[in-house]
Amino acid sequence: MTWRLTAVLACHDRRDKTLACLESLAACRGAAAARGLADVRVILVDDGSRDGTAAAVAEAFPDVRILTGDGSLWWGGAMAQGLSAVGDDSDFQLWLNDDVVLDGDALARLVAVHDDLRAEIGTGPVVVGGTREPGDGTASYGGGVRTGFHPFRYTPVTPTDRPLPCDVMNGNIVLVPRDAARRLGGMDPAFIGVQGMGDTDYALRARMADIPVMLAPGTLGTCTRGQRVLPWRDGRRLLADRLREIWGPRGYPVRAWGVFARRHGGLLWPLWFILPYMRAFLAALRPAPGPRPRRVALLEGIVAAYRVPVLRGLARSADPLFTAFHGPGKPGYTATAIDGPLPLPAVRTRNLFWPGGRGRIACTAGTLAALLSRPDAIIAGFHAHDAGIWAVWLMRRLTGRPRFLLTGHFVMTPGGDGLRGLMRRTLARGADALLPYGEKGAAACRAIGINPARLFITDNSVDIGHIRALRAGLSAAAVPAARQALGLEDDPVFLFVGRLYPSKRVDRVIDAVRDLRRAGRRCRLLIVGDGVDAARLKNIAGDDPGIRFTGALFEEAALVPLFALATAVVVPGSVGLIAAHAFAHDVPVVSCRDTDGHGPEFAYLADGVNALLAEAGTEGSLTAALDRLLTDADLLARLRAGARRTADGLGIDRPVRTTLDAVRMALSDKTGAHPDIKVIS
Repeated sequence: MTWRLTAVLACHDRRDKTLACLESLAACRGAAAARGLADVRVILVDDGSRDGTAAAVAEAFPDVRILTGDGSLWWGGAMAQGLSAVGDDSDFQLWLNDDVVLDGDALARLVAVHDDLRAEIGTGPVVVGGTREPGDGTASYGGGVRTGFHPFRYTPVTPTDRPLPCDVMNGNIVLVPRDAARRLGGMDPAFIGVQGMGDTDYALRARMADIPVMLAPGTLGTCTRGQRVLPWRDGRRLLADRLREIWGPRGYPVRAWGVFARRHGGLLWPLWFILPYMRAFLAALRPAPGPRPRRVALLEGIVAAYRVPVLRGLARSADPLFTAFHGPGKPGYTATAIDGPLPLPAVRTRNLFWPGGRGRIACTAGTLAALLSRPDAIIAGFHAHDAGIWAVWLMRRLTGRPRFLLTGHFVMTPGGDGLRGLMRRTLARGADALLPYGEKGAAACRAIGINPARLFITDNSVDIGHIRALRAGLSAAAVPAARQALGLEDDPVFLFVGRLYPSKRVDRVIDAVRDLRRAGRRCRLLIVGDGVDAARLKNIAGDDPGIRFTGALFEEAALVPLFALATAVVVPGSVGLIAAHAFAHDVPVVSCRDTDGHGPEFAYLADGVNALLAEAGTEGSLTAALDRLLTDADLLARLRAGARRTADGLGIDRPVRTTLDAVRMALSDKTGAHPDIKVIS
């Protein structure tokens, strides 16, 4: 008889292990064919990997069907998505962890055990494959049986030379016949976004449905047992993060754990539901012993997409360790906060905003939680209107800890700007280290007497390397498709990307493009973004076919073809991180030099090198600058080359490196002394 089997794997940022697993699966096919497995299909669910797993798999194993997630599925959600994609014509589902290396005869042995047991007991069982440690060969994963009064206490079953019944299973290697899959369905949706529980629930549901769960004889592959400390016992984490992990994907998410406890806990399920939380809470207060690295709290306020690469870089640090505290923004007024998980430990709470303050934060999300976690250092934004920042400043002044670092633009004048200026200078002088985005901010700090040794210029940037990798992978059809979808035809396109605020002066771009079109120039304007000025700008544009709005786009993959078709990025006012963003795509910038509100990134623009700078106060100056780009191909080529050279010197390496340097400098003084801080005893 000929069988069809579909293997389902979940992966996240384990490219080499995933490839090794797939190689071992491919090597099994020859022996499996002798057992009638003529068709072995593979579904891989890549849950937001950033290490190129999907691309590497597509190249090495073009027959593998790849589904993608955004990083929020975790194992339970990824397996649920993969299992739901298995066709009804598959005789078997194979659950396979991507860190398993199968023995060459693993598939053949699994099917043989299934066939023998089906012939013996009359129904097809769920067959669990045991794994062993690659070093000493001891059993690592497999099945377990219930022991004692506690319904959720299981003892591992050691494989022997015959099949053994199990109550529960690890989902590392599991063969599920079609009849069982139809009766049980896939992974319960309750376990989407959860790392564990789903495989245990599946086995217990199988037993409830009188479907045997059997551990195959011997072991069928290697898999290293995880030695990670429970996240709520990890003394390297801040207390707030440890407590949050209790309800996190690796712990006991309330909805998922509630479903599991009610389903399998019997009459006393409320007791079994609450006990793990009590034990975990006490464990979080008494973390596992061992050397503790220094811990840093990042008061992020609002984490926008462009900030994530820097957080990813900081996550690679083993000492110090970083935890981000953040919350949602205020629609229309602030940057849009990402909804997905961050690449480092994070606590998401609420930002408090000033009434009528147009998005000004009154208290940064997580300030109290961060202080109660007693970190060694706190990094916050330089915002004198934020009471949370002042709470950190006061704690440092009264107790000597935590060390206090500030990052931002650092717009200050010596002795000027009244009370607001005094507050800014006081805040800056009370910090152990300052991380200005550019030299202009550093100069302002030096002007008020800040010791240059406490200054660390970060050069705010986007992830240049990632953007260039996406550009390299852009298909030839992507740009024409984008033009057609947006109705841009083949005309040169000027591009605006960013939040739509009056200070951006996008209305000037609309007027300039209209002037050019009236003069007979072929060009169009594409406006990508949203904000409080969107309605006014759309009213100005009217039904002009030369002006297109797309709304806000945050995924870099969606922006790549738009930058690729752009002649230039045009931002008359308030140039910020868009300068680095445009240069990462080799696209020059057109702006106005005599406009208020430019960020420190404006310093990246060099007139005639990578940008054209018009005079906002001179009528027709912006129109003339755009016209030069339409008529002078050599100029455009020089500016593109200049943009590329500028981008070569940017990227996230410097922000990550300087942040680490600043933290280590601030923590290096064991006494806690600071020239501008007196500890009150």
